[in-house]
Amino acid sequence: MTQKAQIGKNIFNDELAKGRLATESLRRALDELIEEPGPQSRAILIAKAAVAVSRLEAVLNQLDVIGRNARNNQNLDK
Repeated sequence: MTQKAQIGKNIFNDELAKGRLATESLRRALDELIEEPGPQSRAILIAKAAVAVSRLEAVLNQLDVIGRNARNNQNLDK
């Protein structure tokens, strides 16, 4: 049976991976934006960057929840 701490660690690692993917998507969109001359293409790249930022925000929120739960569980163990 998987222990509670291990489950939390897996979720934490999954969220970190999502954050890294979102950061890479943001970086790619911004790199392309620098080179893209057309306004329609630029608008699409800006939208992609905004979606990546939104994903990063979701990851940070989830990591915050995990951290708060870990602290609460530590306080319960004392």
